[in-house]
Amino acid sequence: MARIIVGVDGSVTSAAALRWAAREAEARGAELVAVLVWDLFNQRHADGSRRFDPDYDASSADDALAAAVAEALGAERAAGVTRTVVCDLPSRGLLATAEDADLLVVGARGLGGFRGLLLGSVSQQCLHHATGPIAIVHGEGDRAEGDGQVVVGVDGSEASDAALRWALADAACRKGRVEVVHAWETMVEYGPVLGTVPEDVSAIEAAAERLVDEVVAAARPVAPDVPVERTVVCGEPASTLLNAAKGADLVVVGRRGRGGFARLLLGSVSEHVARHASTTVVVVPAGRPAGVGG
Repeated sequence: MARIIVGVDGSVTSAAALRWAAREAEARGAELVAVLVWDLFNQRHADGSRRFDPDYDASSADDALAAAVAEALGAERAAGVTRTVVCDLPSRGLLATAEDADLLVVGARGLGGFRGLLLGSVSQQCLHHATGPIAIVHGEGDRAEGDGQVVVGVDGSEASDAALRWALADAACRKGRVEVVHAWETMVEYGPVLGTVPEDVSAIEAAAERLVDEVVAAARPVAPDVPVERTVVCGEPASTLLNAAKGADLVVVGRRGRGGFARLLLGSVSEHVARHASTTVVVVPAGRPAGVGG
C-alpha cells in the first residue's frame, strides 16, 4: 500500500496539511501516517501547550499527536491514521521517516514562524532535501475544493515530465482536469547599427506548442481519460505558473538535482513557485513514478 507522510506540530498550518493529506490518502487508497518530531527542547503536549517537562517521553509525544490528529480530522477519521513519533530535529526526523514514502506533506509555516516568511525553516529544509515528492500546503486554513484543476509546469526536462505524469495520476484520482503550462521567453540579438533585433517569435511559439504536444502525448497513457488543457504563452516561467495556479486546487512542478543532502537542491522556478503559490504545491523529483502508489 502507498504511504503518505504528514508532519504534525500543533500549528494551524500543520492541521491544514493534515486535512489535505487525509483527502489525498482517501482519494488514492493510501495509508496516512502522521508524524510528530520531538526532542528535549521541543515538547508539545496533549492540551496544545508547549512547555518543558523533564519526564516528557515518546508516550507523551504520542498523546500530543493523537490529540492534534483528532482535533484536525475528528475522532472517526483520526482512528484510521497511523501515528509515529520521532525523537530528533524536526526536519531531519521528517525526512528520515519519509525516505521511502510516496509523498511527504508539510505546512508552509509552523509554530513560531514570522508571518512575513513564505516558508518556515522546517518546510523549507524538507522542500530542499526530500528524496521524493513533497507537498507544501499554503494558507492558515482549508481552501475549499474547486473543480479538480491541477496545474503543472512543463519545459521538456526529465523533472517536468515526472511532474506531468504525477499531475495526471493525481487528477485521475480527483476526477479532475490538468492544465499544462509552458512559458517561453524571447531572446534579443544586438545588431551593430540598428541596436536590438528580435528573434522570429512565430517560430519560437510554434516550437513551444510542438514541445507541449509531444510531452503530453508521451505522458497520456498514465491517465488517458483525464481532460487536458494546454497553455503556451510568452512570459517568465515562475510568474506564468503562479498566475495559472490562481483558483486551482493544486500546482505541480518538477525538481532538478539528486535529492537528499546533495549540493544541487532546487531549480529557480520550482523554488519560486513553492514559496509564493497561494495553493498547495507538489514538487516532484526527476525519475519518480506517476503518482502515489503509481
